[in-house]
Amino acid sequence: MKITCSKALLILITCFHITTAWGTTKLLTSITQREDKLTVLEHLGTLSSDNFEGRKFASQGSIKSQSYLISILKQLDVTAFNNQYRHTFNRSGLSQTKRGTNIIGIIEGTHYLDEYIVLSAHYDHLGTKGRKVYNGADDNASGTSALLYYAQILKENPLKHSVILLFTDGEEVDLLGAKAFISQQKIILSKVKLNINLDMISGSKRTKKLRFISKNLSRILSTQSLTDFSKLQSHLNKNSVIHLTHGFRGTRTMGSKVKRNNWLMASDHGVFSKAGIPFIYFGVGTHKNYHTEFDNYGNINKTFYLAAVDAIFAQLIYVDNAMF
Repeated sequence: MKITCSKALLILITCFHITTAWGTTKLLTSITQREDKLTVLEHLGTLSSDNFEGRKFASQGSIKSQSYLISILKQLDVTAFNNQYRHTFNRSGLSQTKRGTNIIGIIEGTHYLDEYIVLSAHYDHLGTKGRKVYNGADDNASGTSALLYYAQILKENPLKHSVILLFTDGEEVDLLGAKAFISQQKIILSKVKLNINLDMISGSKRTKKLRFISKNLSRILSTQSLTDFSKLQSHLNKNSVIHLTHGFRGTRTMGSKVKRNNWLMASDHGVFSKAGIPFIYFGVGTHKNYHTEFDNYGNINKTFYLAAVDAIFAQLIYVDNAMF
């Protein structure tokens, strides 16, 4: 019998003994059994619609995206980070200065108010070219929508550690949003335990592998916890519709502004890593729709995406409980 992702996560609960397992069980079952799970697809469909004009940095489409993100965070009663959702930064050019905007919320932890897990996803994309709209459904409405969905779950069931929800702008422009966050939030960087970055987690219709890389997890997890974490990932790989795979292919895609041969610096997690913060990065790698007008809602793998959202959340829960 084929084991669905939901069943796999429920089985997982009995296979891994995690500190305060009752809390872990509550969170895992809440996400796998929720009737409103399709909300994450609704967010993705909205953010990747033509109405948002490809969400180009410092564009009207970007401003619409910001308003949408803030409206959802307010609906969920997610607290604005440092009393504001919008955190602006400037990009100086030869002829003009453009303003970027990170959107940031925070959900306080139950045990460690001043220790943070930063969940990040960039909401910007490429905009339009002529009559073509580069909707960026996979890149990165997928990660952005997952963060909105996690915000809903975590607001109802907070983690032990406080969670910063970081929606970055300007990832497609030299990772500007992540750099701005690190620069603007120096006072708390020593308290940031981990960055989990989501960038392209829905793929194309043929996508089967959810890939990941990490660095410096030994700073926050014991040797035994790292072993158990690997077992959890192996379990998810074997018992889900996704194939959870370590590492990315070292390929480049024509037309890409970012050379994806250095995956350690391919997205916002690279900026956190340079600041000495451990990270886990989830994505599918490049595919035929990457940075083209065909990266739209109709061409993502929706079944894969929902399973990926579940699998990433399960790993978040494990790390939150296991971190020292």
